[in-house]
Amino acid sequence: MDKFILKFVLFIVKFFLKKDVDFEKLKIITQTKLLLDRRRVRVAMKQKTEKEPKNQILVTLVVYAIMGLMIGFAILFFKSIIISMTLFHTYILFMMAMTLITDFSSVLLDTTDNQIILPRPVNSKTFFVARLVHILVYLLQFTIALSLFPIIFTFAIFGFLVGIASIATVLLTVMFAVFITYLLYILILKVSSEEKVKNIISWFQIAMTIIFAAGFQIVPRLINVDKYLNATMPIHWYTYLLPPFWMAHTLQAIQELKADIPHIIMIVCALVLPIFTFWIMIKFLAPSFSKKIAALGNNIADDKIIKTKNSIVLEEKLSPILCTNKAEQAGFELTWKMTSRDKSFKIQFYPSLAYLVVFAFVFVFKNGKDFANTWNNLGASSNFLWFVYLPMFTISAAISLIAFNENFAASWIYLSKPIYKPGSLISGALKTLLLKFLLPIIIILFLFSYWVWGYKIIDDFILGLFNNVIIFLLLSIFGKMHLPFSMQPSVKEQTGKFVQIIVQMILIAALVGLHYLALKIWWLVVLLIPVSAMCCYFLFRTIQNYSWQKISN
Repeated sequence: MDKFILKFVLFIVKFFLKKDVDFEKLKIITQTKLLLDRRRVRVAMKQKTEKEPKNQILVTLVVYAIMGLMIGFAILFFKSIIISMTLFHTYILFMMAMTLITDFSSVLLDTTDNQIILPRPVNSKTFFVARLVHILVYLLQFTIALSLFPIIFTFAIFGFLVGIASIATVLLTVMFAVFITYLLYILILKVSSEEKVKNIISWFQIAMTIIFAAGFQIVPRLINVDKYLNATMPIHWYTYLLPPFWMAHTLQAIQELKADIPHIIMIVCALVLPIFTFWIMIKFLAPSFSKKIAALGNNIADDKIIKTKNSIVLEEKLSPILCTNKAEQAGFELTWKMTSRDKSFKIQFYPSLAYLVVFAFVFVFKNGKDFANTWNNLGASSNFLWFVYLPMFTISAAISLIAFNENFAASWIYLSKPIYKPGSLISGALKTLLLKFLLPIIIILFLFSYWVWGYKIIDDFILGLFNNVIIFLLLSIFGKMHLPFSMQPSVKEQTGKFVQIIVQMILIAALVGLHYLALKIWWLVVLLIPVSAMCCYFLFRTIQNYSWQKISN
C-alpha cells in the first residue's frame, strides 16, 4: 500500500515543483527511509517472549478506522450537511495535525540524516521534501483509515457527487494540516533548541491527552442532543477563517447547486488556499526548515551545563529532612529527578490526573444535571469527602510506573553498593511520589473545599491526608516490590492490574466509610488523626526493613 501512496505523493509534489527538487534523489531517499522503517519493526520483535504485533501500522490503521466509524455515525445522526461535514473535516484536520505533532515529531526533528545526506549533493528543498513525502506516505494511510467510513456514509446519505467531492476536500484538509504543523515547527525552532522543542511536544502530548480524557467523559454529558439534531449553521464573518467550514459549504454548494457569493468564496478558499499554502511551504519554508534542522544539536550541551549550574536542586535539600538514611535519600532524589525527566513516565502518568476532573464532575456534580441547584446546595452536603479521597484514584498509578524505565540496565548500580535493606530505596521513592504529586493536589482541593465548606473541614482533610498515605503504602506492600526504574517496560509486566484496582477500591471504600461515620461525632475525627499518622509511620518502617528476598526484580 505504501508503494502506491508513494507514487501518488511523488506525482503531487512533481506537479507543484518541477525544477527545484531532484526527483530521482527524492525517490531514492524516500524509498530508503520506508525500507528502514520496515526493518526497524522487525528488530523490535527480536524478543520471543514479548512479541510486538506483527504489523504495528495495521493495528494503528484499525484503531483509526474505528474512530472514523464513530464519525460516520455522527454524519448519519445529523441531518444538516453543514454540521456533519464541518464535524468530519474538523476531526480530519485535528487528527492529522495531532498525528504530525505527536507520532512524527521524531521524524521531523531527526538529525541523524544530516551527517549522511547533507554532505552529498542534495539541495535543501530535496532534503525537506524527502522528509515531507516520508511522513505523507503514512499520513495518507491514516487518512484513508480515518475517512473511509465517513466517506461511505457521505455517499449513502448525500449522493454520488458529494461523495466524490468529499474525497477531494479530505485531501485538501490534510494538505492544510501539514502546512499548519510545519509552520508551527518553524516558529518554535526560531526561539528554541532541539531539546526544548522535544519538551514542548511532550507537554503538548500530555495536555492533549488530558483534554481528550476529560472531554470524552464530560462533553457528552453536557450536550443536549435533541437541541442540535435539526440545528443549522448560518454563515458569519468568522466562518470564512475556518477551513472545515470551507469544505462543508463547498459540499453543500455541490449538493444543493448553490452559486451565491458566500458559497463561491467558500469554494475558492477550499480549492485555492490549501494548494497555495502547500506550494508556499515547499517553495519558501523548505530552506528555512532545513537550515534549522542542520543547526540542531550544536549548543544543547552548553545549555544543559548552564542550567545545571544555576538551578536550585530542591530534592537534595528535602531528602535529608524527610529521609532517615542515605539509601532512602538516594531513592528519594533519583525518583524526583526521573519523574521530572522521563518522557515515558510523564506521558503515562500526567494524563491520569485528568480523571480527577472527571470523577469530581460525575460524583460531586452528578454528571452536570441540575448543576446550578447542586452548586447552591454543595455547602450543606458532605461531598467534600470525595475531594479528600479522589486523588488516590489517580496517584496510585505512579506506584507501578516508577518500576519501569527504558534504561533499566543501569539498575546494576543498586547491586554495586553495600545496601542491606533495599526497602529504603523503595520508601524513598514512595516519599517522592507523595510529596511531589499527592500533597500539591490535596492542597488545591483543600483550598477549594475551604472556600465552599469553611473551616469545619480542616480536620477532615488532615485525617484524609494520612488515610491516603495509608492506602498508598498498602497498595505498594500488596503489589510487587521493584526497585525504582529497574524493570524493562513490557506489556506482560505492566498488565494484570485488575486485582490491584479492586484492592484499591476496597481500601478507599473502607476508609471513606469509616471517615463518614466519624463525621457524626466531631471529636472522633480529631482522635483518629494521630492513629492514622502512627499507621503511616509503621507502614513506612515496614517497607524500609524489606530485605533483598522481598524484592521482585
